[in-house]
Formats: sequence, structure tokens, C-alpha cells
Amino acid sequence: MATVNYKQTGKYLPPEIFILGICFVPGVTEISSEQLTEIRTVIKSDRLLQHYLEQKILIIKD
Repeated sequence: MATVNYKQTGKYLPPEIFILGICFVPGVTEISSEQLTEIRTVIKSDRLLQHYLEQKILIIKD
């Protein structure tokens, strides 16, 4: 199991983020290791999601 923490730090961030049909609301969401692999692949090709990781808006923990 892995966790994804979404920190909605500003009023311009969306209330939730959908990645591969999984809804991430502010706070911690648990995902399976298979979902984690697929999500990392999507993030590599999405500049906005990469920015969220760099700015610690999205935090992924294995």
C-alpha cells in the first residue's frame, strides 16, 4: 500500500484531483502498489502533476 497526500494550499488549486479515475481530495488517500505504478507513469507525462509534486502539493509515499 502507498499513500498520496494532497495539500490544497491555495484558493486556485482544485478541490479534488482525478488521476486514472481515482479522486484525491485534500488529505491522505491510500492506493495499491499497482495503482501507484500507473499513477507514476501518468505523472511523468503530465507537466501540471509534475509541478504539484515539485511544490509538495502532491506527496507520494511508498
